[in-house]
Amino acid sequence: MNKNVLVTAGLLALGSGAQAASLAGHLPAGALLTFETHDAQKAFGRIVGLGADAAAKFGQSEDLTGAVKGIKQVLNGSLADEAVVGVFAVGKPGKPFMPQVLGATRVSAEARGLLRDLIPDKPGARVGNYTFSRQGSVFVGMSQNMAYFSTDKDLLMAYLGRLSGKAAPRLMESAAYTMPTRSIGQQEMSLYMNFSGAAKVVRSQLGQWGFPRLLSPLVDALDTLGQYAGGLTTNAGGLTSAGAHVVNTAGKDKALARVLTHQTTFGVANIIPADAESVVANACAPESSPYTARWLTRFDLLDPFGFLSDSQLASHLERSAQYLGDECAQVALAGSTVSSFDSQTDPLASMAHSLYYQRVRDRALAEAELPGYVASVNKAFQGVGQSLGELLKNKDLPDEAATALGQVGDLGSALSDLKMVYGFRGDYVVFAFSDSALKKALDETAPVLGSDPTFQAAQLPQTGAGWQYGRNLPDLTPEDFGLALDGAEAEDTGLDLTGEEYADLTDEERAQLEELDALLAELGPDGPSAEQQVGLVMADLFNRYDGMTASKAVRGNVVLSKSNVLYRW
Repeated sequence: MNKNVLVTAGLLALGSGAQAASLAGHLPAGALLTFETHDAQKAFGRIVGLGADAAAKFGQSEDLTGAVKGIKQVLNGSLADEAVVGVFAVGKPGKPFMPQVLGATRVSAEARGLLRDLIPDKPGARVGNYTFSRQGSVFVGMSQNMAYFSTDKDLLMAYLGRLSGKAAPRLMESAAYTMPTRSIGQQEMSLYMNFSGAAKVVRSQLGQWGFPRLLSPLVDALDTLGQYAGGLTTNAGGLTSAGAHVVNTAGKDKALARVLTHQTTFGVANIIPADAESVVANACAPESSPYTARWLTRFDLLDPFGFLSDSQLASHLERSAQYLGDECAQVALAGSTVSSFDSQTDPLASMAHSLYYQRVRDRALAEAELPGYVASVNKAFQGVGQSLGELLKNKDLPDEAATALGQVGDLGSALSDLKMVYGFRGDYVVFAFSDSALKKALDETAPVLGSDPTFQAAQLPQTGAGWQYGRNLPDLTPEDFGLALDGAEAEDTGLDLTGEEYADLTDEERAQLEELDALLAELGPDGPSAEQQVGLVMADLFNRYDGMTASKAVRGNVVLSKSNVLYRW
């Protein structure tokens, strides 16, 4: 492998981490995105532990187990302590801005030993207390207990100058960074995104390139998104996460700002079936539908097939604001998760187990308008399906492209057959994509989620911007993932595939599967098949999940979110 690639990969592996006080804070002030780590030894240990368990299911190979231990040692000596990767837009007057990457990490003595083999041992430049040199297209260095790299020389010099005490604008002095990051507190791993900063870069570029005003609303929306910071911290029983979205209320897209910061009172749990697998409830601002309609109208101008115009969906969405309220929920009924693994035969199988609830504020008007609204949605589905089908007209394609387009065609066919139905229950309208799901939603004799003891124990807020609930699902088997095939049905192909399935494979796919089987035979010749081993691993990882809860609240222009996921590491 090219040594330049090794250097870059090694430094990325050792420097792509999350939340840090000094390393991230001393970045130049214009970072558009950062990914940070801080005191994440336990997090990486638990994540790597999952890899060790997976390796054990693949024949308990000593080589794999040793590799997993090695990875853990490297992570503990670098990312787990403190690290950051930042993305910046770098450019010069009159020239396009280009994304450039800058990363730094604390390194232990063991990690320094590894990096000495990757970083060239030759004279380089010095900035304050730090030295660096060029390795291919990347600038890298290691001084004291730090390793660092950048794709841009000036960017790296600016960072090292700040670390050496040079007075210059720092990220930790920027309100765009500190407001969301301080709101979530210290996390083991975290992400920061500056949408408003990205909008400034895009607007500058569009001005130079003379793009049409049609794109201005996109930039305005991006600017209004403001900034976001989110992070997670693991614990013995799973993990917790926190997020802070600082909406730019000074942005030009005022409607988007109102949609993002809307709050309501929730009562939908009192009509949702008690055995629902998951629920995502949100405060839907009254202008959410008209806002979506305006975007559909803009996209319709670029639509070569015209199905949005034909369906009149945007017009129906505009009028729906007159009769729909500001509480909505997406629900996955029992069986939804298992059906989602059946995507090979039906890409939209889980839709048959999905429900969408929305509060109604004018029942009479809703009853008059909804038949046309639902008809327009179904016509839009058909239009999307037909449009995707147009992509399949050119049959003279390589095998890989033909396979990809075949999957697109399957999705298009499924969309064409998708049909929305609806009904009323109490103060809500319920939308579904199968008659059986709708019947279950409208059954007033069945238990409801709001009376379920487990849901009540979660103590989710009755007012706010939203909440989410996921129950502890029944354990799945490898067969549920469609990966463990019946060996009795297999012909003598050397793989656990039926003769028909094997015949449908390309020569390249057959060779790849045969190589995988050969590898697995070396690791555990008397063990299960390749498909069964993968199925065992996936089922094990899934069955460790025991449920989750989350909630969102608004404080001024800041949307705060927090969640708790139960997971058996």
